[in-house]
Amino acid sequence: MNLSLLRRYRPEMPDSSEDACALLEDLGIEVKRLQPSPDGDVATLELLANRGDHHCYVGIARELGGRLERPTPAPPSSEPAPEPSAAPAVETATCLAFGIGRCTLADADPGRLPEEWRDALALNDEHTGLLAVDAANVVGREIGQPLHVYDADRVSGPLRVRLSDEGEPADLLDSDEPVSLPAGLTVVADDEGVVAVAGVMGTRRTAVTATTRRLLVESGLFDPVAVRRAARALRRQTAAATRFERGADPGLVRAGAARAVALLGAWGALAPGAEWTWSESKCPTDSRLEPREITLDLDRLDTYYATSFDPAAVERRLSCLGFRVGGDAARDGGRLRVGVPGHRLWDVFDLECLYEEVGRVWGFDSFPAVLPETGGGAAPTARRRAQSALEQVLVGYGFFEVMTDGFYSRSAHERLGLSAGSPLHRHVELRNAIDRNFSLLKNNALLQALDVADYNQRHSLTCGKYFEFTHLFEAVGDDGHRELPVLWGMLWGEETYGAWQHGGTSFDFWYLKGVLEEMAHACGARVELRHAAERPSPVAELLHPNRSAHLVVDGREIGLCGEVHPAVTANWKLRTERVLYFELDWTVLVAEERPADAAPVDDMPEHPLLRRDLALHLPAGLTAGEVRERMEAVSPLPLAWVHVTDLYESGDVRAHTFELAFENDNTVTAEQVNAAMGAITAHVVDRFRERGVYQR
Repeated sequence: MNLSLLRRYRPEMPDSSEDACALLEDLGIEVKRLQPSPDGDVATLELLANRGDHHCYVGIARELGGRLERPTPAPPSSEPAPEPSAAPAVETATCLAFGIGRCTLADADPGRLPEEWRDALALNDEHTGLLAVDAANVVGREIGQPLHVYDADRVSGPLRVRLSDEGEPADLLDSDEPVSLPAGLTVVADDEGVVAVAGVMGTRRTAVTATTRRLLVESGLFDPVAVRRAARALRRQTAAATRFERGADPGLVRAGAARAVALLGAWGALAPGAEWTWSESKCPTDSRLEPREITLDLDRLDTYYATSFDPAAVERRLSCLGFRVGGDAARDGGRLRVGVPGHRLWDVFDLECLYEEVGRVWGFDSFPAVLPETGGGAAPTARRRAQSALEQVLVGYGFFEVMTDGFYSRSAHERLGLSAGSPLHRHVELRNAIDRNFSLLKNNALLQALDVADYNQRHSLTCGKYFEFTHLFEAVGDDGHRELPVLWGMLWGEETYGAWQHGGTSFDFWYLKGVLEEMAHACGARVELRHAAERPSPVAELLHPNRSAHLVVDGREIGLCGEVHPAVTANWKLRTERVLYFELDWTVLVAEERPADAAPVDDMPEHPLLRRDLALHLPAGLTAGEVRERMEAVSPLPLAWVHVTDLYESGDVRAHTFELAFENDNTVTAEQVNAAMGAITAHVVDRFRERGVYQR
């Protein structure tokens, strides 16, 4: 863009080219390069994709006028004589407005084109040396309305706008051979065929030459999508197509032709006494071109930018941008009615768009840098707190969270080697799956957990710990399903953390048991492990029968854990001694979904708990959970908890160390605690003596 030519339309802009470019940058018009020149410095601009009105000098001048509070008058034009009988026919809804102007040239001397415009057109490779064509190009660059001119003597019959037929030929201006058009492009045609692809390019048959005297000036408005489709189909991105693709101004259809004729008259190229006529076609109505009005609340505008605007200044600057501002802010409760002008119908739709306009013309750097007021936000739900607690425990143990697909294929599922009567054979299945490898909604997580283990082993990893919060889909009845929330985890290999010699320690069932107990404890619950279950999980048959257990919380079965059966892991050829797996309905651990008497243990006690240790020999077959339940049942003093803190095994000796924590209200004495320990010890030993229990 020639900055000297721009000053003709915006004389108030800074004299310095550097200052002018800085102002353009502040308005959101990026200046890529400034090139000094004796005939006027040239700025290369990168324009926004949605701002078609910036593709002309008047459009840029209008943007500057919004900041400088100076209106931008329209360039002078000439008033035509109406000629309704010659209106072309419009046969497609992709033509939104269309008109033809007619005038007569005295001559086509290219020397009549002013030098400043010749240089400006040359910047964009639009100078042709044909006066009528150059006048049309000047209008496009000056006010942003693309025009096309025809030699009236070479047009056969009336013009009409229609859609092209498949394979219809068009001898485009830049082609030596006719181009075969695809069907459905918007074209302008006469009785002999296509004379222009609307909004893109004309043809050689009706092109203006140096001998043209009778001129047709076409000015129209075409659907942006239709123009983009035509430009891509022809692989030609012209200046007209670039403008129409962004939405042109319906108010410039007639004004564009009038400006072109006025320029030819000012350059002395029109025949003496000849008048010019205008005929406009009736086109299908389009809701996008209907007048649009937005109510601007100035109080909300002040809040939006955390500043106070002068209502009169807001009205002036919006008016200088071309918006029609009505109403009285003082009388109408601080509200202005803002009408959207034709050149902004394609990108200004709502109140936020007006906020952006105000922000640009004021300059975003002029507003205070403050954060918007916000509320405190909602507290995390019990469900989210439970999930976070479980994540912290698992991550603390070194687990990694993974995400698996919600689908798998039937062939992949068959690798589990299920028994004939397993309920896991039933799935919720997609009837029209695009990819048959993802046709079944998963009804178990073990399949994909083993896939993760296989993937990690094939990438030379020797240890795996991972978990996932996911959903399973259980088929119910003939055509129904039930969605089940599940937390699953898998671990294999050796625990190497803290091992400084002789390698690490292999994971086993007891390691997994400790992880699950800590997970339950973090949610204020207690998990029990039972070998038998009233309703065994369908996955139970895939685990080792003697190294697995069902998980119970508050008397409710929530899942299972244990070693994956070697026959199952063999189908994945896993190179590890054992693979441990757990799967549970983690939502049962949410405090709000458990019985009210399941007290959480998150809060610190007011007074320190009174702790004692008790070491007992427990033979095989007697679980620590059974002993713990008896301790809690017979304790003379309230217990906060009973934990197993140590396990010593040597030969036939299996010594469990229990820590008992008595609640303390600052009145309990050491004698009372010692007496309670004596009573608990005596009861437990007497109760389980026949099973081999004795105190260590």
